[in-house]
Amino acid sequence: MTALSKKILVVDDEETIRELMKMGLGMLGYDTEFAKNAKEALEILDKKEFPLIITDLRLPDIDGIELCMRIRERSSETFIYAFSGGVTEVEFDQFEEMGFDGLLCKPIKFEVLERAIEGAFEKIDRMRKKSGHTPL
Repeated sequence: MTALSKKILVVDDEETIRELMKMGLGMLGYDTEFAKNAKEALEILDKKEFPLIITDLRLPDIDGIELCMRIRERSSETFIYAFSGGVTEVEFDQFEEMGFDGLLCKPIKFEVLERAIEGAFEKIDRMRKKSGHTPL
């Protein structure tokens, strides 16, 4: 996998979460950018593409579900994880219907996060090879 294909956008309004993700994903060698809200994420996505996006569901402006829908309007190939500690408001099996590819629950163990991201990039690579697309 090329370095360009290991790009991740993390959207979370909690600075502590962003800092922890920055340290952890940096140690794993991922090229990661961060947004503190959906508006900032959409501005970043206007300029760059990311094969993987991890977004909190509870954001201060546009919630993670709306953000996911807006991202899906731009790209059906982007892999999107919902990242939340409060999953009770939405049934787990509804996440796929909303456009998410998976759910990561807070607090998350580093090993679980690593496996989830590796699994996402494996799926992304398989999809790209099938469709003949080059990595982002």
